Amino acid sequence: AYTPYYLVNALEVEGGSLLQLWLATRPEVDRVLPSPILRPLAELPQPMTGDIEPPSAPQWNLTNIGADRVWEEFGVTGEGIVIGQSDSGVQLEHPELMESYRGQNDHNDYNWFDPWYGSQAPTDIGGHGTHTLGSVLGKTVGVAPGATWFGCANLARNLGNAAFYLDCMQFMLAPFPLGGNPFTDGDPMQAAYVTNNSWGCPQAFEGCDSNSLLPAVRAMRAAGIFMVASAGNEGPACSTIDDAIATYDEVFSVGAIDQFGNLASFSSTGPVDGADSERIKPDIVAPGVQVLSALPDATYAELDGTSMAGPHVAGVVALIWSANPALIGNIERTEQILIESARPFTGTLGSGVIPSELVDAPVNDLVEPPSDSCVAQTDTGVTPNNVAGYGVVDAYAAVKLALGE
Repeated sequence: AYTPYYLVNALEVEGGSLLQLWLATRPEVDRVLPSPILRPLAELPQPMTGDIEPPSAPQWNLTNIGADRVWEEFGVTGEGIVIGQSDSGVQLEHPELMESYRGQNDHNDYNWFDPWYGSQAPTDIGGHGTHTLGSVLGKTVGVAPGATWFGCANLARNLGNAAFYLDCMQFMLAPFPLGGNPFTDGDPMQAAYVTNNSWGCPQAFEGCDSNSLLPAVRAMRAAGIFMVASAGNEGPACSTIDDAIATYDEVFSVGAIDQFGNLASFSSTGPVDGADSERIKPDIVAPGVQVLSALPDATYAELDGTSMAGPHVAGVVALIWSANPALIGNIERTEQILIESARPFTGTLGSGVIPSELVDAPVNDLVEPPSDSCVAQTDTGVTPNNVAGYGVVDAYAAVKLALGE
């Protein structure tokens, strides 16, 4: 049995080691990669939930990038922009997300796809996807609360494989109805404008090699879909951005900073080993430490990770395109706006988590970067650099530039 793909010239084949060895001898087969799938559990674990009260005002991460100023001064909240979310799923009933779902009134055709379990409506078995989508467009916790979304589940228990990632990318490019065939039923008129990808595909655990998803990412970019990828959480040493798709030049990769503007201690850094001229990554940094967002059961929690940082940039792109629809699909110009409007990174290496007693501490007095950290080895006064790329994303400056002001 096999599943064909069109975004990559590939098949996922069900079989053991003997079939794998035989396929590797075929002249028409470039290479054979593993496609690991988790053993099914007798009962799925309960998704994580939080215990923080819903916010009554924009949190630090939103004011840090000026998202609140965009709403207030420009009246732009992301209206008209469709976000494609591929993650562990989404709790549809969450008050932050239920009104912005594109498939209102149970219209889940073209709006939801679950290649893992075949669920017929948005659901989240982990909680990660609900949190990350909340930061993109949540009603009170999101950067672009006026945007709409549709979703796909490519993670189960926080693991995927190249095939599941391709399943969801094809759905983002050309959504199809429940039970539909991606080759014959996909409708690119309902494609995502921006996709948030708070995941990576490590070769050791999920089977991706460096080029597994590159043709797919290039096709998505050619279609005018802006792809945001989280840089990863293997820092702070240099060359720790090493998992697809964050390594690719064709996506906008995002590292994490804390409330003080310091690089989160876990945030992966560049350069990308093996890339042409050792590619500089990440492209930009955004808030990713103690970020308040949604979790299943209509709860809220603060989480840390570049998974939390990437959604801020996806939300900023939604604001840019909503403010100036002429930019929709113009990936190169939008990237340039993000780059030109970014604030310089002036921090150091943060602790990764901010103790409450240090909330008012000076920016550069938190942690002395160890000599083996990329912060200590990088001249962050030069941009782009392998710690913070072009700097800290600035929603207000980006929208202002997009409007030509």
